[in-house]
Amino acid sequence: MDVAVRSLRYFVAVAEELHFTRAAERLRIAQPALSKSIRRMELEMGVTLFERSRQGVALTDAGRSLLPVARGVVGDLDSWLAGVRRARDTASRVLRVEYHSGMDAGTIEPVIARFARLRPGWRPDLRLGDWHDPAGGVLDGRAHAAFIPLPVPGQENLDTEILRREPRRVALPAEHPLAARATVRLDDLRGERFVALPASSGPLREFWLATAEFGRAPAIGAEVDNSEDWLQAVLSGRGVAMISESSARVYARPGIVYRPVEGVAPAVRAVVWRRDATDPVLRDFVRACVEAAAGARAGRA
Repeated sequence: MDVAVRSLRYFVAVAEELHFTRAAERLRIAQPALSKSIRRMELEMGVTLFERSRQGVALTDAGRSLLPVARGVVGDLDSWLAGVRRARDTASRVLRVEYHSGMDAGTIEPVIARFARLRPGWRPDLRLGDWHDPAGGVLDGRAHAAFIPLPVPGQENLDTEILRREPRRVALPAEHPLAARATVRLDDLRGERFVALPASSGPLREFWLATAEFGRAPAIGAEVDNSEDWLQAVLSGRGVAMISESSARVYARPGIVYRPVEGVAPAVRAVVWRRDATDPVLRDFVRACVEAAAGARAGRA
């Protein structure tokens, strides 16, 4: 009987959360798939790892004894993989950077230019991130840094430098009654259905739903994983959606209008990296981001 490392990773998440839905969100997989994987693992081992009841989920004696073993296996593999990635990236002089949809060339290009001056021969390998992982692959080591909107799950384990704050706008189908207005108030949106990010995006999803300002989550008309599905959901009238001012420029499309929203906090865009990172090349990249953002603000002043 061989237990895959992925199964052990799933087991650790459920054992730490003691909640299958939260664990699934943390792992960025569907809850039924997680439950099925744990059941299969229990069958393969011939032991019960979790007691499931109406009151919730609890570890059995076998589960409690497996937890430190599983953490050790997963931790050792993650440490090995991080070391291999560091060696590879240093040899190739590449800094892995993820960004989320909505970043424009005017934001990224000055950073690349400044970084090249600080670290000749190095280059950032820029890749588009997934809304299921709003921290941009930084927490699991796929990326050294990421350009992302805040807040995100796991932010307590990240260092951040805010690059800009900007007003939020609401995306509306062009035929929507509110589209004729120059500005939309938050109260005007209380009866609307919203397009939402995946549940695994946690606080970022709540931010774009304006849950704090509404006092509760609005009705959800569609849940989407990427920007193209987001645009299509708005165009087809399945929901309205909030977006930052700069992203509204990036996603200008016929049939969609963007209107300023009164009564909501501004959107925050930041560069983030792991709190325990000590790489001086990464620090220079962050410096390039901060200097480029300051230059952009000075240019707008």
